[in-house]
Amino acid sequence: MVIVEKNEIYPAIPLDAGQVQGWEDIPLREDDGLDPLIPLGPLSQEAEFLMTSSIYFGEHSNSPYAEHRNKLEGSLLTLFARQSVVRRLLVAEQLLPAGHHLLVFDAYRPYQVQKSLHDFYKQKLREKYPDMDNETLETETQKYVSLPSMDLTRPFPHNTGGSVDVAIVKLDQAHEEELLQIRSLLTDVNLDGAKRVGMEMRLSAIMRRHAKMLDFGTAFDHGGEKSALAYYESKIAAGEILTESDMLACNNRRFLFWIMTQAGFQPYFAEWWHFNAPESQMGAATAGLDYATFGAMSLDESNIAHENTRLKIRQEALKLQREGELAIARTDGQTVAQTALLVEILAAIRETGDPTLVEDWPAEIIAPPEA
Repeated sequence: MVIVEKNEIYPAIPLDAGQVQGWEDIPLREDDGLDPLIPLGPLSQEAEFLMTSSIYFGEHSNSPYAEHRNKLEGSLLTLFARQSVVRRLLVAEQLLPAGHHLLVFDAYRPYQVQKSLHDFYKQKLREKYPDMDNETLETETQKYVSLPSMDLTRPFPHNTGGSVDVAIVKLDQAHEEELLQIRSLLTDVNLDGAKRVGMEMRLSAIMRRHAKMLDFGTAFDHGGEKSALAYYESKIAAGEILTESDMLACNNRRFLFWIMTQAGFQPYFAEWWHFNAPESQMGAATAGLDYATFGAMSLDESNIAHENTRLKIRQEALKLQREGELAIARTDGQTVAQTALLVEILAAIRETGDPTLVEDWPAEIIAPPEA
C-alpha cells in the first residue's frame, strides 16, 4: 500500500500481529558467526547516521535512568546489533518520508541489564497486586521484560542482538537541511577524527533539540496494556470511536509498523516499539519459521574498544562542559591529536549546549501503570 503522507493514511495493524506463543521452543541452529554485533550511532562505520539514545545507560536527559539512583548495572552507552539487523534499520530509515528519522532506544542488551529490568518490574507488579500468584506474576512480567535466561538454547531476545526498540521522530525543514549538510560533510573520508567527533556532536544536537517524537499514545517503556501494538485497533474493531488524539497515535503506530515490517522486521504484540529479526527465536515464531539462527551474544574486543572510546569522549565532554578551557589547560602529557579532540568537543559544546539535554523523546521507567 502506498503511504499518503499528506493525509497520513497507513494500513491497519492486524489484531493478531506480533504473536509469539512458544517462541522459547523454536529450535536454535548453530550460529555461523558471520553476523557479528556492530555499533550504531556515533563513530560507527556502517550506521553513524542512525540516531540513538541509550535509554538504559541514561545517555540523555529524557531517560529516567539518567538519575544516579536508577542506574542499571552493565548498561551500555553504545547500542550494538547484528550486522544484518543494522542493515534492516538503514532500509527502514530510507523508507521514511523526508524529515522523518528512526530513533533507536535499545538493541543488544547484556544479562545484568535484563535481570535488573525484570526484577524491578516484577517487584512493582507484586506491590501493586499482592494477591497475584507467582506464576501469573511471572507471566505478566514477561509481557514487557523477558526472563533473563542464561540458557544458551533460550536466550532472551535482546541478548541475541536481533531485537530493537525504536520510534520515529520528525524535524522541521530548516533543521532537516542543516542535518543533511552535516551528514554530507561526514562522508568525507579524509575528515580527521577530532573534526568528525565535533560534527557528530553537532548532528546529535540538532536531533536532541529539534526532533519531535511522533505521538504513539504512550511514552517508550510504558508498562501497561495501552502499549500493546494493536491497542487502538482493538478499540476500533469493538466499534469505539477514537478521539482525534487517539486516532493520531493509532496512525503513527501503523506508520512505524509498516516501515519496520517492510524493512524485514517482525513486530511484538505487547509493545509498539519492539521489533525482532526473523532470525531470532521470537521473530521466527512470529514469522512462522521452523528454526532460528540468532543465539546469545557477547561483546568482542572491537565492540569493547568502541564502547570505551564512546565513554571516554562522553567523559571529556561532560568535564569540558563543567570546566571549559581550564579542563584543557590542566591536562598534562596530551598528544597534539588528543588536544585537538578536546578543542573540537569544547567548540561543539559552546555552539550547541548541554550534550545530554533532550527536549522531547518521552520515556518512562519500566513499571506497571498507575491505576
